[in-house]
Amino acid sequence: MSFIGEGLNYEQKRNFRYSLHDYMQEVFHFADFKDQVVLDLGCGAGIDSAEFIRHGARVVSLDFTNTGVKATQALLKEAGLSGIVVQADARALPFKSHTFDCVYCFGVLHHIPQIEKALAQIHRVLKPTGNIMAMLYHRDSLLYAYSIMYLHGVREKLLGKYTQNEILSWYSERNEGCPYTMAYTKDEARNLFECFFENIQTETRYNVIDLPGRRKVKVTMDTNALGWHLIIKGTPKVF
Repeated sequence: MSFIGEGLNYEQKRNFRYSLHDYMQEVFHFADFKDQVVLDLGCGAGIDSAEFIRHGARVVSLDFTNTGVKATQALLKEAGLSGIVVQADARALPFKSHTFDCVYCFGVLHHIPQIEKALAQIHRVLKPTGNIMAMLYHRDSLLYAYSIMYLHGVREKLLGKYTQNEILSWYSERNEGCPYTMAYTKDEARNLFECFFENIQTETRYNVIDLPGRRKVKVTMDTNALGWHLIIKGTPKVF
């Protein structure tokens, strides 16, 4: 959600994000982090960084891309908010150990090859009393099975020519052609995180599908079990 070239102001971007992902305030409780030091890892356009800051958190926003850094700096300036924005690789975080009360990473880790290195770095920079909140794409979801694997893989006859991960990468984002995306089952995600974290909680949200010519159509269901977003929370293990 870089919104490059879309001409939206801060309030329009904020309304778009939290109406599309209408569960986020309920699940991430931005207001609970007043006076805490938060690392927004993979800040993108900076909307969630701004949300933490609005509620009194002290935020460091980090992105791998210069585009994300500039977009976040511009958004915070427009919103009249103060935060630190840095460009760095999540696999080599430029911070001292035990710096942050929370590392927040929404829709980022599944784009990082060698995700274990990123998780190790998150563990290192978290305070022993801190916590991680992350969102990964969920493989056991309607969107993965129907929109990506069936519509693109089967109907467009891409399966066989390309791997499932290649098809997923191409069609996982608002703009097609992402170079790297993974999707995880709950068990796979838990196994990854348990190397570094404990008290792990997982839940799935965001029941959506993509249709030909229309993206992120919400599906009304009695359960979130097939949601596209896999939320993971935990606390650092003590080694």
